[in-house]
Amino acid sequence: MIKGITNIKEEYKTGGKNRQYILDKAVEFITSKNLKYGTQGDRHHFLLDKVGLTETEYLECLNKATNGEVVRQALS
Repeated sequence: MIKGITNIKEEYKTGGKNRQYILDKAVEFITSKNLKYGTQGDRHHFLLDKVGLTETEYLECLNKATNGEVVRQALS
């Protein structure tokens, strides 16, 4: 399991000027093949609880990571 982040600078938190950087990194993190990051459930937990993504932000990143497949599946 991934070790947690203890503090996130204000600029990277929701509404911060560098938030998009975190969201872009989250997409890379979700799609990584590196097994040390754990399962998708582990990644979901880490991004929400340790990085501070909202559920909506996580779903948007997941949708980007799957090239829109999450939304297509939801609409079908």
